[in-house]
Formats: sequence, C-alpha cells, structure tokens
Amino acid sequence: MLGKRIREARNRAGLSQQQLASAIGVSDKTISAYEVGRVDPPLESLDKLSTVTKHPVGFFIGDVSSNIEARLNSILLELEEICGVLKDTGMVKKSVMKEAMARESSTSSQE
Repeated sequence: MLGKRIREARNRAGLSQQQLASAIGVSDKTISAYEVGRVDPPLESLDKLSTVTKHPVGFFIGDVSSNIEARLNSILLELEEICGVLKDTGMVKKSVMKEAMARESSTSSQE
C-alpha cells in the first residue's frame, strides 16, 4: 500500500523516479524499491517525499482525511495552472467581458 501511494504521489506531482530521487537525495533505484514495496522509506525520506510531492505524510500511511486533502491540493494545483494558461491567452478577459455584457443586457431588459 505504501509503495502504491508513493507512486501515486510522484505521478500526481508530474515527476519521474529520477527527478523524485534527486529531489529527496536518494537513487532512482531506491525510489523504485519504495514503489514496489521491497523497501520501506525511513521517516526522514517519507518527510521529504511529503514535501516534494505536496502530499501530507498521512497520505502515504493511509490516513483517509490526508488522502482527500492530497487530492484536493492536486486539483487546486491543476486549476491554478489552467487559470494561468487562460490568463496568458487572454481568454479570461474575453469571458469576463462576455459576462459583463450579459449582465448589462439583462439589466437593460429589466428596466
């Protein structure tokens, strides 16, 4: 179960085994061993995994509320990325303008 959670957190963070390994100071073979369950990470590594993947330690050990929190954090990061893309393409301005025009039209028709 712990190995699956490590893999899931790594994938959600968009990291390869090599990238995660470099970030926490171990080899990619060690990350592989964690993920397949051959080796359990020491607490220090688990704490680093938590920090790098932005998943609470409880997520890795099966705490249900931490799992939900991790999923929500993942969704939040995706939404922030989407908003950034929309802002860069000017789509946010267009949608805000359309909404404002719709409101103005609605207000005018009510008068």
